[in-house]
Amino acid sequence: MARKQKRPSLKARQQTSAVTPESARADLDAGRFREAMAAFKELLKQAPEGNDRDALRGGLADAYEGRARQLGAKGMHKEALVMWENRAASGTLPVHPDHVVCLLRLGRVAQVMPMLEDPSLKADPGSGALLLGHLAAQTLAGTAGIAEALPAEDPIRVQATVAEEALDAYCVGNDQALAQALKAIPFRSPYRDLVQILKALSRLDPAARDHRGDWTEEARNEGAKLLDRVEDNSGFARLRDAARLALLSEIELAPKLREVGPATRDLVFSLRGWPAERAILWNELQTLGDSPQPKELLRLMFRHRRVLGETWVHERGLRLLLPKPQTDAKWWIEVSGKPLRKIDGYLLDAWESEADPDPWNVVTYWQDYADLLLDAAEHRVEPGSETALRIALVRRRAETLFQILQRMEPDSDPESLPGTIAAELESSLEYDPDDRATYLGLIAYYLRGGKALKDARRILKRAQDHWPTDKAVLAAAMDTAIASGAFKKAATIAADILAVDPINSGVRERLVEAHLAHARKNLRDQRPDLAMRALALAEDWSRTERTRERLDLVRGLAELLAFDPQGEGRLLALAEGLGNGLAARLILVLEASACGILGARLLKQLGLSKSPTPDEADLRAFFSRLRAHLDTGAKLPSEVSQQLNDPLKRAARLKLDQAEIESICETLRRTELHDARLAFADAALKRWRGEPVFELHAFEARHRGVVPWNIPMRETLRLERALERARDNGDSRLVHRIIEALSGPSLPFGGPPRGGFGGGFIDDVWDDEDDDIDAPLVDGDMDGRSIALLADMVRTLGPSGFRALMQMPGPVGESMRAMERAIGKDALDRMINALAADLDLDDLPFPDSGIFDTGPSPSTRKRNRAKRKRR
Repeated sequence: MARKQKRPSLKARQQTSAVTPESARADLDAGRFREAMAAFKELLKQAPEGNDRDALRGGLADAYEGRARQLGAKGMHKEALVMWENRAASGTLPVHPDHVVCLLRLGRVAQVMPMLEDPSLKADPGSGALLLGHLAAQTLAGTAGIAEALPAEDPIRVQATVAEEALDAYCVGNDQALAQALKAIPFRSPYRDLVQILKALSRLDPAARDHRGDWTEEARNEGAKLLDRVEDNSGFARLRDAARLALLSEIELAPKLREVGPATRDLVFSLRGWPAERAILWNELQTLGDSPQPKELLRLMFRHRRVLGETWVHERGLRLLLPKPQTDAKWWIEVSGKPLRKIDGYLLDAWESEADPDPWNVVTYWQDYADLLLDAAEHRVEPGSETALRIALVRRRAETLFQILQRMEPDSDPESLPGTIAAELESSLEYDPDDRATYLGLIAYYLRGGKALKDARRILKRAQDHWPTDKAVLAAAMDTAIASGAFKKAATIAADILAVDPINSGVRERLVEAHLAHARKNLRDQRPDLAMRALALAEDWSRTERTRERLDLVRGLAELLAFDPQGEGRLLALAEGLGNGLAARLILVLEASACGILGARLLKQLGLSKSPTPDEADLRAFFSRLRAHLDTGAKLPSEVSQQLNDPLKRAARLKLDQAEIESICETLRRTELHDARLAFADAALKRWRGEPVFELHAFEARHRGVVPWNIPMRETLRLERALERARDNGDSRLVHRIIEALSGPSLPFGGPPRGGFGGGFIDDVWDDEDDDIDAPLVDGDMDGRSIALLADMVRTLGPSGFRALMQMPGPVGESMRAMERAIGKDALDRMINALAADLDLDDLPFPDSGIFDTGPSPSTRKRNRAKRKRR
């Protein structure tokens, strides 16, 4: 029984009736080829014979062509061929070259050869050359039937032999034979694209690799230029794409390999010269995913340790045990079948210590590891040997991580943190005496503050023995001479440096500064004649406007002291050049103070004692000069502060933008100009009410030197509201600064009560009679009141904010870390989580309930273990 034909739905009929030639053409232009095909077919059913019908057939053919290209780009050549055949059947259209290419890719040579005789293809030189290139590529690939169907004199047959010889020569690495074969292939040959690809690949030889094993930039650029000559529709385009991948660096290659098929991937491996074992390793690694689990990665590494190297697998495998080496060490036994060595345990402890922001832990654990390396050495460790270099790097590890010596001055205590790190660096030079950076770093550290010149000279002597003519060592020698007051010697060294580096402006400037410092010292000693002599020497080296200005200033002061009438005129001219405003007064008073001259007296003598209210330009110039002075590490003398406070307070009335006022307040924070800072902060708060950063500046400036418990409650509450706004704004840095301001000037968890946070948010957590940070926790002396105060902190900051506070530099973060070291990280985490859960105080785990019953702290446990190992 025949089925009843289902009628199309009303919606389908409405959509069909809505199709127009314009909508069909719009789908075609937009790349919606399936919709365009359906639309043109529907229109053809309805259209009568005539020109309109021919246009619709052309549109349908274009839609078939577009869809065929889409499918071909996806590698769906069989599906694409259906579209090409539909296009051919839709009217009397000329053969399309891409139709022929699709047949070639499917190996249907018998269908291709008759199509090559199509007049439209022969009339188009571009299409003909394209198809010849594809036929040439298929011939080299071994596709049967092509050569037999071509005339004996056809270029594809004639030149196939020499093209094969070129391929064979490249595969066996015979560069001479390759060059001869490539020369034999004509410029317009169907194999011309193969020539460009083989020339590019010939750049990838072992001599073209850099220290990391990648191709050099020059080789990659040359190869890329040659490959760019091969067009995307070439028969050799896929070989070109593989060659492009082979040119990539190791880092760039890995993600690209995941995007290509296995055949292309294997070809890239061969082009890069990877052995079969490495290709297998790469494929296995991909099965672990983008983020493999450490245990599975360790298992893979041990499975291929013969290829990767036993030493490499051992050292990199240890890294996979972090950040929990004590618990994850069982992976090692499970995977390798052997327990960790004693020295591996020390190394893991040292790596783990780096997660702690306390530099002392890092120093201690790396010292233990270095000592064990020395004990394990069977013979004396020779400087420069592999073991010696390892020990040297270990000794430098703490400074590499924390740059302590770059920020601190030497002190008299050799057991201090900087003293210990300096000793470690000096020890590293015994094992690696050729590390110039360590010598220079130690010299700079010992020169800082001028308290360890003897040590600086000692290290400098050793550096000069190694590099007597090195520019950096000569510069260090000049700095040492300047710090010692040996200015003639410094000038001689500077001349030696400039002889080999005449554009070294830094050397000139440091020497000018040295002579200026000498001149100022002479002026403080009331010896203007000697000062003038030092200035004359400095004049020989001065090359910049900045140094000339400073020389003129000091010369003018020297002339005043020598009762030379030129001095007053010189200084007035300088002040006028600076605008006779606040910036000019700052420069004059700063220089006078450095030369031992009272700034107020100088300004009175020059008729500049009355300071005008600065305009915006003068104010910007003033703060630019002030920041430059502070950035040198110098402080603002109190006399200068007294001279400038009042005019700066008046300048706070200027209508500056918010960012500029914030910058001004930050600069004033580095000085004793508290009244001016308060004036600017109050002026900003009138315009931007409640802005947290200005609330902080106003609070700090208004209550400088005041113990927190004497600050009015309303002021503290106002800053606490600013803290909430800063937290809502996501400004964690400002949150930390406000917390420090509320915590008072000393450690929030040590010493007598300091107040803060509403008169008690961070109060005295410890027993008043014992200021030792560790003792109260160890002794169980942390009571319910202390827990309540900590609870307030956790609830206000949140667990993440509380932990972020622990990482903050300064006294707050240091005291927090001391608490963590005392009770252990696990105990502190449990306490924070309990407090964050807003449990009732009666339900909280107090010390006597076992929250702190974790035995010795982690650091104590490790130190005890280390001692046992050494015994």
